[in-house]
Amino acid sequence: MPSDVSATQVGELLQAAARAFSQQGLARFGEHGLSPARVRLLTTLHQRPGSRMRDLADVLGVSGRAVTPVVDALESDGLVARTADPGDRRAFRLTLTDAGLATIDRITELQHRVSEEIFGGLTPADRAQLGGLLRKFLVTVSREPCPQNPAD
Repeated sequence: MPSDVSATQVGELLQAAARAFSQQGLARFGEHGLSPARVRLLTTLHQRPGSRMRDLADVLGVSGRAVTPVVDALESDGLVARTADPGDRRAFRLTLTDAGLATIDRITELQHRVSEEIFGGLTPADRAQLGGLLRKFLVTVSREPCPQNPAD
């Protein structure tokens, strides 16, 4: 590849890399019955225990109607429990059950394994350079803080 890469080419490469990463992850997670919606909801609930469904929907950027069937399925599978919200008798607070916490551990392990498979061909220096460039890119296009340590 030429040393002078256009912004369009960088965008195309980033999209292709994101697609490849996503496809690999979907395949691995799918082998364990973990859809993207389930993973996002479980990990968000792990980070925000005791959330209401409305709060989860806001954080995930979806409607409450989109969250309800996923929560219902997770509850049916014994991964999520609903408890009455003491401040609003119409609402419920959601928490992960022990099985839900075990699923979080499985998700973490799968994320690690998939990332190692995908980036295993890069040297530590390549990973550091790629991580630095991606952090720099994210800071320029987002107002959200970007983790300094990829493990964050």
